[in-house]
Amino acid sequence: MLPPSHPLLDKPAPVRVWAYLQERFPPVPYTLLVVLFFGSAAAVAQGLAGGGSTPWAGAGVVWLVFFHLRVFDEHKDAQADAAAYPDRLLTQGVVTLPLLSSLAAGAIFLEAALSAWIGVPALVAWAATFLYTLAMRAEFGVGHWLQDRMVLYAVTHNPVTGLLAVYAWACTGTAWSPRYLAYVGFASFGSLAFEVGRKVNLPAEEVPGVPSYTTVLGRGRALGLLAACYVLATCCVLVLVGFGPVALAGALVPAGVALLLLLPPAKAPAKRVEGGASLYLLGSFGVLWWLA
Repeated sequence: MLPPSHPLLDKPAPVRVWAYLQERFPPVPYTLLVVLFFGSAAAVAQGLAGGGSTPWAGAGVVWLVFFHLRVFDEHKDAQADAAAYPDRLLTQGVVTLPLLSSLAAGAIFLEAALSAWIGVPALVAWAATFLYTLAMRAEFGVGHWLQDRMVLYAVTHNPVTGLLAVYAWACTGTAWSPRYLAYVGFASFGSLAFEVGRKVNLPAEEVPGVPSYTTVLGRGRALGLLAACYVLATCCVLVLVGFGPVALAGALVPAGVALLLLLPPAKAPAKRVEGGASLYLLGSFGVLWWLA
């Protein structure tokens, strides 16, 4: 625990929660991510259907889903994180798991209410997404087995992004187009690239007791997995935007930048790899929104 004199312990709950958000769920980057994700998804859905609307309350729902997923992860990883990250505010008692649980419960209530306000299709899509997050919280009933298989763990948790992409489509009130599956595929592969990119480290950057894709797969295979995610995600983008000169350049530039940041493979530090994955995801969302 923090010493009694620590200034955060004397602050009201909103101040302590804000400090926690800055540490574990930075509002500005997450808001940018959600706006680009939801905006591009809605634009693609409307472009494919030839009309529709963009109810931005749905973006708020997506933001809240990401937040309640963060809280679920805090509960799942509490014991391991306490040992590996003693300086985090949760570990030190500035915020507590019961407090975060109350915030997550409020977030889930708002998600349901906003989705119902948007319409029945949005509510149904949100319910499917929420049920999947509950399965993730329970680690699909095989948590100990799954946690020892890092790549499989990521693959089994990745579909929640695709479900949120479907949710964004449901918010627009447009007819379903099979080509929208390419957007679902891009969101899934792009978010998997982001997940892998966050955990590709140089040997000196590894945290003892905390697995990464480089410790589990080795650096060469980890970078190969990341590059494969970029290629697959970009193929999905090309299905949506076509192969005209402008569209081709728009689709390939984010992937090219991300791949260049991996060079030289033996020396690319974690921040550069993660930065490339972030730029790829955000840039591709922007390209799809622009070209939809």
